[in-house]
Amino acid sequence: MNNFKIGIVISLITLLSNYSFSQTKITTDFKDYSLDIFETTDINNLDIRGNHAQINILNWDKDSISVETSLEILSDKPNLSKEMLDEIRIKVVTYSKTLQVKTTFTEDFNRTIPYKIMYNIFCPKEISLQIKNSNGQVNIAEITGKTDAKLDYCQINIKNLSIDNDSISNNIELNYCNGTINKFGYGKIVINNSTIQIPSANLIDLTSNYSIIEINKIDKLKSISKIDNLKIGNSTQTELRSNSSTIQIAQIGTESLFECTNGNLTINNSSNDLKKLTINNNNTHTSVKLNELVSYTINGEISKGKLIHPYLNKIQLVKEIEKVSFNGVIGNNPQSDSKVIVFNTNQNVEFK
Repeated sequence: MNNFKIGIVISLITLLSNYSFSQTKITTDFKDYSLDIFETTDINNLDIRGNHAQINILNWDKDSISVETSLEILSDKPNLSKEMLDEIRIKVVTYSKTLQVKTTFTEDFNRTIPYKIMYNIFCPKEISLQIKNSNGQVNIAEITGKTDAKLDYCQINIKNLSIDNDSISNNIELNYCNGTINKFGYGKIVINNSTIQIPSANLIDLTSNYSIIEINKIDKLKSISKIDNLKIGNSTQTELRSNSSTIQIAQIGTESLFECTNGNLTINNSSNDLKKLTINNNNTHTSVKLNELVSYTINGEISKGKLIHPYLNKIQLVKEIEKVSFNGVIGNNPQSDSKVIVFNTNQNVEFK
């Protein structure tokens, strides 16, 4: 039965895509269904405003946008279902080069009967996207225009948000969400109380709280973190400030700055082209392992803690009552311009 329905939808899309505007609408006792086709001649933005919706945004290479929406009342009482279909509306309208798909409820809506809302949207990947949804699911194939998203209590699966023009940045806000952004271009991401994976990214300006975040590979990361578990793979440039977070980094690149308070910082490796690593921590257990092929100068100060280093004999220590200052040259190239600057209080700093 499901395959039959899918076949009907595909046939309708194929038939109607030849028109500048077409519509199919079917209403039953329990379900409201519509399929709209729009030419993209005067449309370059999608404005999606869902609520309790499953939203699927897929790509095709046509000069049109297909919007398939359905509202199903999960009840066996026809009269009650008809009432609810009047109280929940899905509107599809155009304005100012924008196509909007929106779910609205009557002001006094307080039904406890379950219902299902679904948007299936086929569009060119070059379009710009604004999307809001709560208590639902969001699947996005690929958008190379700008994306502005605010998603609450959603399961997300986003394939690619890589913008063609790096002067344009995405803006993403995720609250109480779980899922994956497989590829991210440039932009800001706010993550609260969520579990998110990002396998690949160019540049992220990240603000996060109470979240579990994994970024596998990124060119540039700027992050403000609070009470997070943040796991980073390879980061070419990193600027990270945290409070009460656990930070793990597989490999740092050319330049990195860490300012961590009341947490844990673990750096497991560095690239061969390390230029500068600055650690300015407070009450943070700090563990660092750098590439053995990298030569560098090291200096800094630790208060109420100690410096642990496998080549401590190459480092000059100046000890006072509650602090130790240090400087030295590590490696076989004393002319190296690579620098490691380390400060910490109330915790040790251990190089491995």
